[in-house]
Amino acid sequence: MSMAENKKECDRCGTCCSKGGPALHNEDFKLLKNRLVRPEHLITIRKGEPVLALFADTPAPAQSEIIKIKGRGSEWTCLFFAEPEAECTIYGLRPLECSILKCWDTADLENAAGKNLLSRYDILTPQQEPILGFIKKHDAECPLENLTQLLSAISRKNSQQRALNSLTEMVNNDLAIRSQACAELNLSLDIELFIFGRPLFTILTQYGIKVHEQKGFYRLSISRPLPQTLS
Repeated sequence: MSMAENKKECDRCGTCCSKGGPALHNEDFKLLKNRLVRPEHLITIRKGEPVLALFADTPAPAQSEIIKIKGRGSEWTCLFFAEPEAECTIYGLRPLECSILKCWDTADLENAAGKNLLSRYDILTPQQEPILGFIKKHDAECPLENLTQLLSAISRKNSQQRALNSLTEMVNNDLAIRSQACAELNLSLDIELFIFGRPLFTILTQYGIKVHEQKGFYRLSISRPLPQTLS
């Protein structure tokens, strides 16, 4: 019998918390309502953005929008995980995924994964219409649903330039909308990551695509060969 089969309770090793914050579900709205968790604590994974799903080995496009608790700084470790005490600072009202996670039996977590997820539209109120307006504009001008196809097209010579042009337009639209929203709404970087998710150029760097700024315009270049197929 393996150690995992013998295990029946959490030993507070912190491994789960260090792998990233949880996605938020409808059941977690109470955490936002009582301000225990605030938008600046969150990051949005947009539909189509490559993401490492539960127990997956390689990233795949997100099938829907995902709101996650951020990592700490540049780390994946959940913002609410306190080291070296190995304690969750919101344990009494921890999110659903954290409350049902058992590293020795992941059935409950697997069953909940991807279901009843909160979105930005669930969290923002009608009084925040200026922010919602920018989100709608961003989603329309910088959609990620076809990102995987564009990345695959870049790996083929006959479609590379056309795909690169499309991504260049999206990168410039993405940064322009963020800049306009930050200027008009006085947004901080923390809240920007909830409103718009990660900038597209940071996603592209994972695939060997670099961004260069020239007089306010951003150009893309390929720093390493892309794989012929992408998940």
